[in-house]
Amino acid sequence: MDFYNFRLPLLFLAAFGCCCDGSPLLLDKTQGVIGKNVTFETKVTSSAGFLTVTWSFDGDKSVLTHIPSTNKVTISDPYVNRLTYNETTCSLVLKDLVKEDNGEYSLTIVTSEAKQQTGKVTLEVLELITDAKISSNLPEAVEINSTVVLTCTAKGSFTYKWINGSVPVVADDTHIKVNANELSVSAVYRTDLRGPIYCIAENTLESGKSPAFNLTVSYGPENIVMTQTPVAPFLKEGSNVTFTCSAKSDPPAQLQWMFNGMEVSQLANLTITSLEVKHSGNYTCVATNAKTKRSIASQVSTISVVEPLRGTNISSPSTPLIAGISPVNLTCTVVSGKADSVEWLKDGKPLTPNPQVSLSSDKRTLTFVKVVKEDGGVYKCQMTNKVSTDESSYTMVINYGPVSVKVTAKNAVKFEEPIELSCLGESVPPSTYTWKLNDSMIVNVTREKYSIEKASLKNAGTYTCEARNPLTGMTSNTTHKLAVTESGTVNNGLSGGAIAGIVIGVLVAVVIIACCVCRRKKTSDIPSPY
Repeated sequence: MDFYNFRLPLLFLAAFGCCCDGSPLLLDKTQGVIGKNVTFETKVTSSAGFLTVTWSFDGDKSVLTHIPSTNKVTISDPYVNRLTYNETTCSLVLKDLVKEDNGEYSLTIVTSEAKQQTGKVTLEVLELITDAKISSNLPEAVEINSTVVLTCTAKGSFTYKWINGSVPVVADDTHIKVNANELSVSAVYRTDLRGPIYCIAENTLESGKSPAFNLTVSYGPENIVMTQTPVAPFLKEGSNVTFTCSAKSDPPAQLQWMFNGMEVSQLANLTITSLEVKHSGNYTCVATNAKTKRSIASQVSTISVVEPLRGTNISSPSTPLIAGISPVNLTCTVVSGKADSVEWLKDGKPLTPNPQVSLSSDKRTLTFVKVVKEDGGVYKCQMTNKVSTDESSYTMVINYGPVSVKVTAKNAVKFEEPIELSCLGESVPPSTYTWKLNDSMIVNVTREKYSIEKASLKNAGTYTCEARNPLTGMTSNTTHKLAVTESGTVNNGLSGGAIAGIVIGVLVAVVIIACCVCRRKKTSDIPSPY
């Protein structure tokens, strides 16, 4: 059973109706240093029998969720790559501390008996002690005549103390005075500062020791500068990168290149060709002066070598798509490389989801509930990571219709004139057609156009065109009435008054003809006088 889906209900149950067995944490307060790690220890010896284990920050910010029954551990985005979690003891190691990690961390355990154990620990993040160094008020000293004041400075949370060689400096408040970060030597002797002298900045967790100080001509190294070419945190696999380092020092400083804390080269320049993912990490240049015994590290240059995206492809259905019927899933995949973002375009424009078209949470799958004809077009999936963009296209063909079927033809033709009838309807793929005249099938006619070379009276009547989509199986028909006349084309566009005039004229003509016939008949009936 996947208990992860029931995590929230179990937490609510534990919060409102379960008993508490005390804090599972060893401490309620702890300290850490910026850039270093801190461990939240527990009293747990085994997570067997736990339903859920949840770590959170400042009350409601999720850090980690563990479902022991499925060995599923979910780490929230801000903590990915910063946590080491012990699935047995439920202890947590938070790495690379930053000042924002200050706060209260909570561990909540729900057991299989629906009991809840909750513990809280407050973390205080101390500033990292760095750049501890000694400065002098004089570049050179004259024995007995000179008073030397050494000043120690550092960054971080600390207090100061002075070391001469390996022995703490003892102040007599006359010849040697110590006031926090200042060491003052009056009427200095050549042996007073031969030590060498160190300044140590320390707090309860760590200490920072300055480079050795001797009042001599030798100095450095200082002003260390490291450059990276090209300047980019993310580099494409197979490309090249060069690091250069320089420092001000007399005698000249020796340079040592460090990769993730390991020594790799002592050259002034470090060049890596044909980068691989294994070259990702932190590069530092350390400059050392053999005379002063000082070492100084450059700023850290962090690079990530990213595999470029290759082989983007859209998987699509192999069967024809029918409008109003076919559901469709388009899934975007890549052969090599890992995509940071996925974007879909339709006909060159960003795709906007709607109730009928949705995207999966990772945006890799485009789902159509039922396609419509407007869904047809060119779909493009663009995958992008820090160093590359790759894409794939798919042309979606939607089969539909026939719709909007109509016949284009004259309403009347003269006797022995040609007849042309054209039937068209929207359809993908194109429709096939059958024709009827007065409900009788016209054989051997399957195209959208039907023609007769010479019209006769038998060609008059009602024509029916039926369009059929051979793939969807859908049909649609329409009719058209055609008249065949012996003297001219019937003008179906005459107004009512014109038609009435024609009818009256015809009736008058009939009456005149009738009168003439009757008059002739009477004349013929007069008896001859002879």
